[in-house]
Amino acid sequence: MSRPTFEEIYDQHYTDVWRYLLHSTGDTTTALELTAETFFRACRAWPSFQHEAPARVWLIRIAVNEWRRELRRRKIQRVFPFPKHWWRESGEIECDEGEVEAVNVEVERNESYRYLLRALDKLSERYREPLILRYFEHLSLEETAAILGRPVGTVKSLIHRGLAQLRADQGLRDATGELFLEAGQVTMENR
Repeated sequence: MSRPTFEEIYDQHYTDVWRYLLHSTGDTTTALELTAETFFRACRAWPSFQHEAPARVWLIRIAVNEWRRELRRRKIQRVFPFPKHWWRESGEIECDEGEVEAVNVEVERNESYRYLLRALDKLSERYREPLILRYFEHLSLEETAAILGRPVGTVKSLIHRGLAQLRADQGLRDATGELFLEAGQVTMENR
């Protein structure tokens, strides 16, 4: 079997990388910038890629590192869900229609999803990353462990503790008091 070209890997996994970064950053512009940087770094490293892990795992690992690099660069622990240039001094959001269209429609329409993102935002990166990779990117425990560079047992423990913190968060209850987390997995109603 011949080795795929970088262009094929790019076409096949661009959406996966962008989606992971969108969930991590909460900001379309930052996600696009970090996705570009991820693929730039991956392109430079492509000749030495050994295929020890699937290309998707390798690319998302690079994306995780890019996100961490961005957080260190900013020296912040929290990212606001809208770009700073959208905010007026009064606290209202101001943006043009083109920017609004760039935001993922599914994210904007889904109230349950926004509750979940707010609750995830309260978690430390230690718990948030494995939850996003496992439940939003639908990666296996083994793939998640490979991306994070941790043993599978540690990833299971981080996911368990992260889910426990989410369950305890009152921000995950809808108007009827029903939790969005059930039976150890993330469920999003109206999705």
